[in-house]
Formats: sequence, C-alpha cells, structure tokens
Amino acid sequence: MARDLLFEIGVEEIPASYIQPAIDQLAAAVERELRAGRLGFGELRTFATPRRLAIIVSQVADEQEDVERDVVGPPARVAFAEDGTPTKAATGFAESQGVNVADLDVRDTGKGDYVHVHVVDHGSPSFEVLPELLRAAADSVSFPKTMRWGTGNRFARPVRWLVAMLDGVTLDMEYAGIHAQPETWGHRHWSPGPHPLAGAGDYLDVLEKNYVIADVEMRRSLIIGAAEKAAEECGGLLVRNDALLDEVTFLVEYPSVFAGRFDEGFLDLPREVIVVAMKSHQRYFAVEAEDGSLRPFFLCVANVPRGQLDGIRAGNERVLVSRLDDAAFYWKEDTRGSLESKVEALRNVTWLEGLGSLYEKTDRLERLARAIGERLDSKETDLAVRAARLAKADLVTEMVRDGKEFTELQGIMGREYALASDEPVGVATAIYEHYLPRFAGDLLPSTEAGTILSIADRLDSIVGCFSAGFIPSGSQDPYALRRQAIGLVRVILEGGLDLPLGDLVRAAEEGFDVAAGDTEPVCDAVIAFIRQRARAVFIEEGFAYDLVDAVLETRAEDLVGARKRIVALSHFREADDFKGLVIGSRRVVNILKGRPTDKVDPSELVEAASQALEGARARVEAGVASAVSTDDLNGAVRELLSLRRPIDDFFDSVMVMTEDDKLRGVRLALLGGVRDLFTGIADFSKVVLEGEQIKE
Repeated sequence: MARDLLFEIGVEEIPASYIQPAIDQLAAAVERELRAGRLGFGELRTFATPRRLAIIVSQVADEQEDVERDVVGPPARVAFAEDGTPTKAATGFAESQGVNVADLDVRDTGKGDYVHVHVVDHGSPSFEVLPELLRAAADSVSFPKTMRWGTGNRFARPVRWLVAMLDGVTLDMEYAGIHAQPETWGHRHWSPGPHPLAGAGDYLDVLEKNYVIADVEMRRSLIIGAAEKAAEECGGLLVRNDALLDEVTFLVEYPSVFAGRFDEGFLDLPREVIVVAMKSHQRYFAVEAEDGSLRPFFLCVANVPRGQLDGIRAGNERVLVSRLDDAAFYWKEDTRGSLESKVEALRNVTWLEGLGSLYEKTDRLERLARAIGERLDSKETDLAVRAARLAKADLVTEMVRDGKEFTELQGIMGREYALASDEPVGVATAIYEHYLPRFAGDLLPSTEAGTILSIADRLDSIVGCFSAGFIPSGSQDPYALRRQAIGLVRVILEGGLDLPLGDLVRAAEEGFDVAAGDTEPVCDAVIAFIRQRARAVFIEEGFAYDLVDAVLETRAEDLVGARKRIVALSHFREADDFKGLVIGSRRVVNILKGRPTDKVDPSELVEAASQALEGARARVEAGVASAVSTDDLNGAVRELLSLRRPIDDFFDSVMVMTEDDKLRGVRLALLGGVRDLFTGIADFSKVVLEGEQIKE
C-alpha cells in the first residue's frame, strides 16, 4: 500500500530571496533521500511562504525495497579446517552477516577459493526510516546567511513548528528541537492557530481557510490578477516587473492588492525616478496609461484579507509621498546647473585606488571613444566623444550619489540630466546605453554612439585593472571584470563590428602608466581574458566547445570572424571529408612541430604526389582568399575539404623525413604552406572526432 507524505518546516519569516532556492533544495534533497533510502514514491509537490517550506509526496511505499548482495569472506583454507570444521574465521564472518555457518558456500574467484554468502537485507517500514531521511534532507538546505539558536541547528530563521505525516499518522520525528505534531499554523495575525491536520489531503484547504495560500504559483496568479484589475479601476494598465512580482510573492501568505494615489505634480519627475521610488523600498507597482505615461497611482500587495485594506492605504500613501518629495528635491537641486557643470567635481572622486579619479577616467573615455569611432568610420563619433565627457557626471548628483535609493539609476539619470541640459538626444541616449548590457540577457546599445561608449568604458576598466594587477582569480572578481568582458564580447558580436582586440587593448593601454617593457604582457593577458569570455559566450550559444577552441586558437582577436568560422565548421562537421581533413591536418601539424619552414619552390618538387599537393594548395589558397573576401566562410571550408585526397596521397607516396637535407626541406616547406591554409580558418588539431576521448 502506498501513502501520501506531508513534510512542513514552520519558521519565522524568511527573507524573500531565500525562499525559492530553499524549497528547490529541500525538494531535491527529499527526492534524493527517498531514492537512497530505497523507498518508492510518486509525484512530489512543493509549497512555500515566508513562514513555511513544505513538501507533499504521493504514493510513498510502505517499506524499503529488499536488497540482495553477495559478500566475499575469508579464504576457504582459513575458514575451514582440513576436516571441514568451521574455524573462528568462518563463524565470525557468518555472525557479521547475520547468517548461519551452514549458509556459507565456497567459490573459486580466480584467485583461489573464498567463502561467500548470499545476503538479503529486508527493508524496514517507511514509518521507521522516514524521520531520519527527512531530517537529513532538512539539514542539507543552505542559505546565504543562517541563524543558530538553543538547539545548535542552523537555518535561515528559527524553526517554530514541524509537520511530518504519512497518511494521517504523525512520524516520530524531531528537528531543530521541535517534535512533529499533526497541526499547522495559519496567518500570523488573522488566524495563527494551531490548526489540526488530518494529513496531506487537507493541508491546502486548512491553510486557505486560515488565510494562507501555500501554492506559490497560485499566489503569484492571484497577485497578477488583482493588480491588473486594480490598475484598470485606476484607468490604466499594470506596469509589469517580474523581479518585483517574484519578491512580493514571497513576502505574503494571503495577498490582497489595493491602489493608492499620489499628487499629479510628481509626474513631472522622470518616469524611472517615480518607478524606483515605488519599487525599491515600498515594493509598489506602477500604473501607466495606454500611451505609456505614468498615472498618479501605485499598487501595493498587502498580506491581509481584503476587508482590512482601508486602514493601511493612507499610511502607504504618506510613505510614498515622502520618497517622492526627496526625489523632487534632488531633481530640483541637480537641474540648477547643467550636466557639464558637474564634470569638474569628478576630480574629487576616486575611481579605483591607484588608478586615479573619475575625471581622469573621463579623459581616457573621450580619447578611446574617438579612436573606436574613427576605426568604425562612425558618423556618431562626435556624439560618442561628447557622451564620454558627460557619462560619469551623474555620479556626483544629489539623486545618485551617497548610496541613496536612487543610486541604481546611474546612467538613466545621466540621460535625463543631459536632456534637461539641452544636450543632443544622441548624447543623452549614449550616456544611458554605455552601461548596457548590465547583466546576462540585458538589452544591448541601440545607437552607434552608445555602442562606441559601451566598448570604451569596458575596455578602460578591464585594461586599467589588469595594468594595476587587479586580475580576477578563482571565484574572486571584485570589479566584475568577467561580466564587463562578456558585455564587451556581446556588443562586438551582435554589432558585427570590425574591431580587432589587439588594436582595442593597445589603444586603451595608452591611457595608463604601463612601463614600456610591460605593455605586451598586459595586452596579451587582457586578450586571453576576453578570449575566455568569448569562448563561454560561443558555447552558451550552442556551439561545440572543440570547434570554438579550434577557431579561437588562430582567430582570438577577430571575434566576428571567429563566429563566422565556427558556424562554417559546424555546418561541415558531419561531411564525409571532414574527419579525413582533420586527420590529415593533424599529420601536417605534427610533422612540422618545432621545425622551421621556408616558402616552397614548386620547381623543386619531384614526386607526382608532391606536385599534385602543391597544385591543390595553390588552387585552394586562391579559393579560400576569394571566399573569405566575400564573407563566404562556408565556401572557404568547402575549399579546404578538397585538400583531403591530395594530403592522403602525399603521405601514402612520399617519405617526408628523408636523409637528403635539401629534399626534406622542400617537402617540409610544402607542408608549411598547407598548414598555413588551415590555420587561416582554424587549428584543426583541436577538433575532437567521434570516438575520441573528450577533454574540456
């Protein structure tokens, strides 16, 4: 007979950001422990609120599965005397396995005769083994920060109650000093409890009757539906914010949504300022009109029954007005002067210790933006240079500086202050876009000026940190250089920009005091660092790691060209000649390893196979060059594939390492030309063929 298991850990309120990872860990741990404990089970469902983590597992087996095993004991000559009488070794072994001596048998293991016994470990009832399994699962849950109280246990918050029931029967279990009881607790204020439970079947109903919606998705859906309805009643639309929605879902147990109002005069503030004032501390949703303009309303998700909302509406309105008053004051103060007037104050703000001020960084950004813009022949170069001048000025404004709740608006406020200072729209947009992308999956700059400045800012930060020795190691990356490098790679790739990394890095190095002898090591280290991030981006896009490595080995500085080559190799990987081409290229590379080669003189090739290979090489060289010049990388790879047969014929017919020095040099020179053709596309020696051992 199978039974339903209910396991609930009741706690003081857990921080919202902890809950989803915790319930995911608990579910995985319960499943893992049940499997390890040889207990069959069916569907596993999770439930979580700020005050509980709960699991319901259906069809848990009545008892553990039996396990049969063969156990090898001592050698037969030690276990039995010459007359067959069992020795102490035999009786001791039998006792250790819980069998009689008569159950032992002797088998030839290939290394001699040894005593064996077939043992059946009979499973224990689930009521006996589940307490320890559940305790182990609970112990395995980790949190960013934990508390420890009298029991010595660690958890995000103190455990206050425990439910562990199997088909209505409470398990004899203790965790964190709390004994499991057949009762749960409802909403802290509106129906605390305790409330008796008959088992897993009535768990959700009991909680809902006592103002707790334990199902996370149901709670989220209730919030969305109520918020959309409230926004409609305000004559507008809900401004969706998924991160905020996730947070409030884990802040409440019984959600209700109400609308509050603020003075329309605050709508003169930039939209983002109002939205952040609502979201950051108060966790309110905004309401907008169909044209995208904000309406003077906010939506609050409360943890109270709907009939209790009126008493808290006025308090929430007062709190938001206070925030908006602060924002209006900052805006008024900051717009007394132009954004340009704030640039001088950057002299007093240290960028990074040993790397000067933000004013010095601004100077470098202007020069670097100019160099990148001219390299791209961009019509927006002047806009990018002007945006570079103003890009960091919002960091010294009243709105953004000093860690206020609006600090997250850096870049956004730079754009708004630029517009308020009558700067060109292109400059204002570039100021905002130079922070893009801010995280994985974020938007990329949409303008040329924004793209140029985004690249310049990231390059300056990476090269500056490397020149000062602030290089990421292991999990340590205090200046988020990996994220910045990934952003740099994405901007270059998605923009299809012809920007060799070496040229970019050397241009950025000119802004720092790098000793002449140290220039190349810094440049090489930065390129290698960016290359590793590019590798991660390509693999995340779905390309095979070995093809990525093969291309980046020879095309590390040309990211756009590297992607095209990876795509082309991916298209031809399953072609009949591809495997042969890889093997042939390896033979060429291996025989040339460590040996210098000269340019081949075709007139010195005497064998037909050598002449045929040189003819094919010359023809393919022209074909590859033509294909590459028109961005036809598929055509270039197709040309290389045609070398397979001439290479095979050459190695079948010609002894390269002949004792004749001159002839050996001619043959090596021929192979050097072939190798150079391959490396123009990729290092094929890094391609892993089917059946080979794969090593990352």
